Amino acid sequence: MDAAMYKSLSGAIAQMRKLEVASQDLANVNTSGYKGQRLTFNEVLAARTPTGNRSGGFVAVGDQRTNFMQGDLQTTGNPFHLAIDGDGYFVVETARGERFTRSGGFTLSADGTVITPQGETLLGEGGPIQVSGGKMEVALDGTVRSENGEVGKLRIVRFLETRQVAKEGANLLRTDAANVEDVATPRVAQGSLEQSNVSPIDSMVSMITIQRQFEAYERAMKLMDGATQKMIADAGR
Repeated sequence: MDAAMYKSLSGAIAQMRKLEVASQDLANVNTSGYKGQRLTFNEVLAARTPTGNRSGGFVAVGDQRTNFMQGDLQTTGNPFHLAIDGDGYFVVETARGERFTRSGGFTLSADGTVITPQGETLLGEGGPIQVSGGKMEVALDGTVRSENGEVGKLRIVRFLETRQVAKEGANLLRTDAANVEDVATPRVAQGSLEQSNVSPIDSMVSMITIQRQFEAYERAMKLMDGATQKMIADAGR
């Protein structure tokens, strides 16, 4: 009875973690460049029985993985809004080092540096992107021009192994320098933003399914608890 209770409990905990991830995705359905998340699950086998067989297993959360599929591009008309059509990530300089993002809602600082809404600097192949006169034109290949001519080219990189990429706040990603390489022929769309790749309908359906599965585990635990209490009462008599 105890083993069955623990198995149901492990299943309920797994559903709670799935609900947390689904809720996070749904909350970011309108966040530019956001990538949906998913959990992997492992079966943890119980101890062997005297006959040499295993008595079953428990569900354990494995790791959280990112869906790197591209979202739709939406035209905004803002010259400081950039989107990558195809493979690649913008590189920004943070206090913690270089980070990577598909969120292209950039703006301009007082000194003409192109930055994220959180203040991180957008990097080009030769360093920070700085423009003059508040004007910026970005070609399809990432070449940046201002009122005084060409000022640099955006540094667009790809990941060699996505499983080595970790999420951070503000829609940033981090990985080791050895896991990135430059994209030779990027496609940058100025005046557009990449939308979240999360489907609100799919997320809502997933949350309903998760809730029902959790309730099923909860009912099973209540039934087993009631059976245990009855056994204890009968033994007392």
